[in-house]
Amino acid sequence: MTGGDTLILDDAGREQSRLLSLQGVRPPADVPGYSFVRRLGMGAFGVVWLAREDRTGRMVAIKFYPRQRGMNWTLLSREVEKLAAVYTSHHIVRLLDVGWTADPPYFVMEYVEGGSLGARLSGARLSTDEAVRIAREICSALVDAHGAGVLHCDLKPDNVLLDGQGRVRLCDFGQARMSHEHSPALGTLYYMAPEQADLESLPDARWDVYAVGAILYQMLTGSPPHRDADVERGLQQSASLEERLATYRRLVTAAGHIGSHRGIPGIDVRLAEILERCLAVDSTGRFPNAQAVLDALAARDRQRSRRPLLLVGFLVPLLLTAALLPILGYALSRNRDAAELQMTERALESDALSARLQAAALEDELRQRLQELATIAAADDLRRELEAVMQRPLAEVITEVRAAAEADVASRPRWMQLLDAAWQRAREAAVTGNRGDDTSWFVTAVDGTQIWRREYSERTIGENFAWRDYFHGQGVDFERGQQPQGLTPLKQPHVSAAYKSTTTDRQTVALSVPLFAADGAIIGVFARTVHLGDLQARLRGRMSAEGQGSVERIIALAEVRDADEVRLLDHPCLTEQFLRIQEDEARDEALFRELILDADASASIRQLLQSAGEPTEARLRLYLDPVGKIRSPAAQPYAGDWMAAVAPVQGTRWAVIVQERRSGVLEPILQMERNARRQLALAAAAAAGLIVLGWMFVWHAVTGKRG
Repeated sequence: MTGGDTLILDDAGREQSRLLSLQGVRPPADVPGYSFVRRLGMGAFGVVWLAREDRTGRMVAIKFYPRQRGMNWTLLSREVEKLAAVYTSHHIVRLLDVGWTADPPYFVMEYVEGGSLGARLSGARLSTDEAVRIAREICSALVDAHGAGVLHCDLKPDNVLLDGQGRVRLCDFGQARMSHEHSPALGTLYYMAPEQADLESLPDARWDVYAVGAILYQMLTGSPPHRDADVERGLQQSASLEERLATYRRLVTAAGHIGSHRGIPGIDVRLAEILERCLAVDSTGRFPNAQAVLDALAARDRQRSRRPLLLVGFLVPLLLTAALLPILGYALSRNRDAAELQMTERALESDALSARLQAAALEDELRQRLQELATIAAADDLRRELEAVMQRPLAEVITEVRAAAEADVASRPRWMQLLDAAWQRAREAAVTGNRGDDTSWFVTAVDGTQIWRREYSERTIGENFAWRDYFHGQGVDFERGQQPQGLTPLKQPHVSAAYKSTTTDRQTVALSVPLFAADGAIIGVFARTVHLGDLQARLRGRMSAEGQGSVERIIALAEVRDADEVRLLDHPCLTEQFLRIQEDEARDEALFRELILDADASASIRQLLQSAGEPTEARLRLYLDPVGKIRSPAAQPYAGDWMAAVAPVQGTRWAVIVQERRSGVLEPILQMERNARRQLALAAAAAAGLIVLGWMFVWHAVTGKRG
């Protein structure tokens, strides 16, 4: 038998129920003055119909008791007797009329349109406030009933009706007993007190108290107490009514104390204690009647009404303490900002000095290298030789160069010996002066064709490079074969835009000067190249500023490519080994496309290079290193926030960047701020802890509960 069945049927009753189910959709009889609307429900001994009173249009419920197979008139008289006794209660359905002599007999009661609590609970559990309200109204109805000497004895969600406003109306007093009666009454499993499941037990008000607790438990948890698979299995295995009752008593008594409701949000300690006392297995531990339950709920309400005052007493000192925290935090932030500004300015001043020194050193080196080329090109003997060479057919000159490539220096043509000697002297001077060696030297004819190179390269001799910036000096490399017509050699010393060398496949820059004939006509270009990574040893690696050995600085080189784009040329991360990892040209070019500076840094560098002498540097309080965007473990140390100073390299489109970690510069200030905030937090926590302890003491004193 399931939890929704009332245990009152014998064999005759079950037969009666079967016959009732065969009645169809017509009422058992006509009732004068009423028009039937529809059937509301059917029980073991009766059927309830919804009807409309013809005179007033009021909706009523009519319950019929068919007389079949020895139907006992006491069922009708008992229920009518109990409803008449509690007629004045607003929480119990009202008896309106009785058809004692009708066939079958019936009684008319008011219709409650909201349906039963059982139907409402079939969807989900109720909120705590709604469940307590309904339980309170059930108890009020029971107080009225008990006051009239009526014990319901079969209280369950299906017997609790809800009107249009959600107010409770109790119904179905078929199992009810007067308080002076001594006949047993069986309720419904899971809502019936364990001692009630005894055919020899006497009615007790505490049975209804248990049922109230069971209904409240189901409203809060979604299931009646003690209902689980094991209990269901044990009840189903019982063959007779007596066995089921004994099994129910044994299982509920063995289960004892319930506790699953305590983990549900919204169920406070007081409500949990009320619920547990209603459902006490031992009736002596239960509330004696429904009025005692109402008194306990009222005491809970009084205790809850004090909570706002206790909360105010708890929050006011906390708010006062919390109000001081923003003030102190604001003052701390102001001091931190001022200290950060001072520290940043000091660091940027040092970075700017380093950037200017590095830019000046680079300018000096470029000037020396260009001057060295110009001096060599201006030598009379070399000029005469080259002027004579340029007057010869290019094919003849290139053939001569290729033929002399494997010959010793002494057997080479005079003009080649002069160039080879100058190249050798420059290499020796680079070693002596601790300066980086050149990647190559070369000479191009007036049309851009390369006619001499050291070291010799078959890949470049005889090739036309008029599209290269080092030839025409316009600041940009054109697409090979798509350069404008009529390009002429540059007219003054020039530092070219960086490019990827055809010979070495590395990023390279060329320093070139024009070659002049005796009459001043330009007859070609004389150039030297150097890998960006070898251009200036001081632009490699990391440098500790003088007097600040703990501050780590990085020096990089940037180039203005066009009106909107500035990219890195040189950086400690861009080593030969790193670049070698970029296996193919597409990936290499993609790499350098990633090395574009952000908009703010690019704008500062462009403005700096366009200015005429002032300002001499730019300072960036926040700088993002483009290398940090590269997806490579070697590049990840350069991600994050930096600060940087930028100085222009005069005569070029380059700028030296000296950068250092922003966190490294500001770490002392940040550490000081962390310490101050930690101390402030400890002070606030100590104050809050004292407030909480004091509040807990007051809470315990007022409520008598720690929970």
